This record gives sequence, C-alpha cells and structure tokens, in this order.
Amino acid sequence: MNAPFPQPSSDYAALRRDPEYAELNRALLGLVPAGPAPAVLDVGCGDGAVSELLLRRDPATSLVGVDPDPALLDAARARLGDRARFAVGDASSVSRLFPSEVFDVVVLANCVHLVPDLAEALDAIGRVLAGGGRLVFNSAFYSGAESPADLPRYAELVGTARATARKRGLPLTRSVAGRPSGLRRTAEDYQAALAAAGFTDVVTDERAFILGPRFLTALCSTPMFATAALPGVAPNIAAELLTETLEELYERAPFTITRRCVYFSAARP
Repeated sequence: MNAPFPQPSSDYAALRRDPEYAELNRALLGLVPAGPAPAVLDVGCGDGAVSELLLRRDPATSLVGVDPDPALLDAARARLGDRARFAVGDASSVSRLFPSEVFDVVVLANCVHLVPDLAEALDAIGRVLAGGGRLVFNSAFYSGAESPADLPRYAELVGTARATARKRGLPLTRSVAGRPSGLRRTAEDYQAALAAAGFTDVVTDERAFILGPRFLTALCSTPMFATAALPGVAPNIAAELLTETLEELYERAPFTITRRCVYFSAARP
C-alpha cells in the first residue's frame, strides 16, 4: 500500500482528527471575537470537539452546545463535563430554546450546509444574539467549493464505488430529494441570506485546502458523504466501499484533491 488509508469509521470523528481539517477549525476560531467571559452558543456542536477548542481558547467562556443528535450530546458531556451546557435542538430551534439576546457569539462549525431552511435559522439565531453580537460559520460543502479540475476525480470515485455496489448486489436507491439544498448554495447565497436576515458588517474569506488520502477516507466515512454517494446502502458498508475504491484509485496513480472552505462573520445590529 502506497498511502496510509485508515479504517473507515462511519461518523465524523475521523474527519475531526485530520490535521488539515483541524486547521479549518483554527481559522474559524480566529474569527470568534474575544471578550470578557463571553456567552457562546455552539450550534451543531456534535461531540463537543469545537466546543472544547472554544473553551481552551478562553476558559472563562460561558458555553452552550446544541445538536439534534442526543448520542453526540452524551459524548460532548463526557468530553467537557460541567464546563459547558448542552441541549437537543438545531439552528432553527434556538429561539425557542433560549431567551432573546442572551449570547454574545453564535458559532456553526462545518455544519451550515446541513441547515435545510437557512432563512429560518438565521432569524432564530438573530433573536438569541445580543445587539452587537456576532455569528461565525464556515463550510467546505457549497457550490463552488470543488476545483473544476478535480470534479472528474469525484465522479470517478463515486461511479466506481456504485458499480462495485451493484456487482455485489447491494440495494442502491435513487434519492428523491436530489442533492441537499445546503450543498447547492453558493458563497453569494450565504451573503444574500445574511443581508436579508438583517446582519451587518459581514466579513468573508475563502481558502483552499488539500484532501490527501487520510482526509479523503475520513470524508468518505461521514454519513453525509457516504449516504449521498451510495444511497440505500448502510453507511458503514458505503464507507467501506468508498475507502476500498480510494485505495484502488490511489494505487493506480497517487493524487490529492483541492477544495475551498468559505468563512463568514456577521454582526447583529
């Protein structure tokens, strides 16, 4: 084997451990304003990995994490104990979960593309942010994130994995909804949505990063990628097939993929 391909994990843990992905998070944290004992809401907090980084950055932070998956919240509580509070919910529900204008900062780390109704979510977030507070988010999954030169590589990866699944009699299905709406948004769509929701002082940045074999394996193991690539196949089996395909393609000709991540920071007036 010419490259270190880890075992697929069928979750987001391997992706969060990747050094390149960690750098994306560090860039996001750089947009979070410092302040005396800030009240921070981490939306889509998952198992608390970014919550932990926020608390390391400023131990005086009063942090609340929200995620729709109770199992991930249990992992977050195990990770952080009483250093943070957690609640079941999503971006659109935060205005029902918390009082108005109670947070100084709201963070969505690597998950805004999973928000189905962006306008509803931004309205809810705007309600819980204090005046002058900031919303900070990023995504590497939006229309335009992929390098045009690398699009054939994605197509080859998914197409080969699907062909293997059919040969093995696995029940591939067609996705009725098609590509999720969040993955079809552009950076300009996010800018327009922020303006429509009344946010001001919008700062945006895009940066390129490299997906090597470990990063690609971690990406293919995420439920979002695995189920989109091989709909109808159990996520763990889909992750294994995609990783197997990656290894075969890499053995033929080693490669990396370039992708972009977009960052936003915006103020509530």
